[in-house]
Amino acid sequence: MKHSVLEDPSLNGYTRHVLSRLEPEVLASLTEHQFSAIRHAIDEARPISRHPIDIRGVIPLVFVRFYFVVLAGRDRRDGTRVRERRLRDTLSSVVGALVLGAVILLPIAAVLLMIAYGIKSFLGIDLDPTHHMRDFLT
Repeated sequence: MKHSVLEDPSLNGYTRHVLSRLEPEVLASLTEHQFSAIRHAIDEARPISRHPIDIRGVIPLVFVRFYFVVLAGRDRRDGTRVRERRLRDTLSSVVGALVLGAVILLPIAAVLLMIAYGIKSFLGIDLDPTHHMRDFLT
């Protein structure tokens, strides 16, 4: 095929860019039918900006350039939205389980410590004879 990517005026910029990434020998070996099928597939898969607000710019500083992009519009990401909701639900379940565990386990641990201290006192065991629990509580 003697079809040059850069010579075809009907190619859009994105399709031209993707086709220019092919090796010239591979591109030259394509038949017209293969070329038009690949071109059609690239055109259909082209990312289209459907945002009512699409602001892009560059902020040049002395030694570096920063770019910014502001996009706004209706949310059309059905698959992404489902994944985000599933992640949010999982995260909230984990946080809920941790809070519930803390609410249940902390009072139980406090009661068990008081029981252990009572048993220790009843048996007359002094871990530190100079200090007692009431010294810490007052």
